[in-house]
Amino acid sequence: MKKTKLVTVFMLLFLITSSSNAQLWKKIKDKAIQKVENKIDVEVDKTLDKTLEGKQKSKLVKYFFNGQVTITMETESNDKASFNLLFGPNKDVICMQMSSGENDNIYNIITPKKIETFINASGMKIRKTTSADEFSMYNNINKIPSKEDLVKTGKTKNILGYTCNEYEYKNDGGTIKAWVVQGNFPIKASYAPVLGMVTNGPIGGFVLELNYSTTNGEKSKIYVTKIDSNKILTINSAEYKALGF
Repeated sequence: MKKTKLVTVFMLLFLITSSSNAQLWKKIKDKAIQKVENKIDVEVDKTLDKTLEGKQKSKLVKYFFNGQVTITMETESNDKASFNLLFGPNKDVICMQMSSGENDNIYNIITPKKIETFINASGMKIRKTTSADEFSMYNNINKIPSKEDLVKTGKTKNILGYTCNEYEYKNDGGTIKAWVVQGNFPIKASYAPVLGMVTNGPIGGFVLELNYSTTNGEKSKIYVTKIDSNKILTINSAEYKALGF
């Protein structure tokens, strides 16, 4: 995949995810209803739960986040998808929150090695872990241009009160432009693949906007619309039942 497909990959992923949230809640609830109607043996469930608990007890952790940005992804045809991205003390762990109603949330805990999904659907809490290899679209380290490929254009603009420098990358497929705030920014983070940020990567700073255009005239945009440096979120994996759906 060409390096300039970075934004397109994420755009398609999250537009699809956002538009299918409502269907996901329905499927989860339908499964619960079907389970009751079919009168699945309760003792079998208990046995399975104990087995899963024994295998995963040592892996149950609490995730803590204390800063958040809201991101919007937009196509040339004005299709939009928004979600929250949360950051915490561990610089290589982020949380992507997508909502479908006041009490329905999907939390994707993203690390370089795995994706852990926590789903809270009207009080039903389930979780699933996916390896980075299985969900490789979240890990775009190899698709991000090297430092030598990025060009600081000298242009600046103000985004949400912060002065950003423009960085540009071009190849035969198109152009990526990243607007980066450096220095005084309330959220200290270096890992956010959706924004083209990886730890020790070529972009030094926090990306507030990423623009992508192809040689065919197609355009897309990823940008931060809100910053909340006081947002607190704790996810306790022990509260979620492991499920392999």
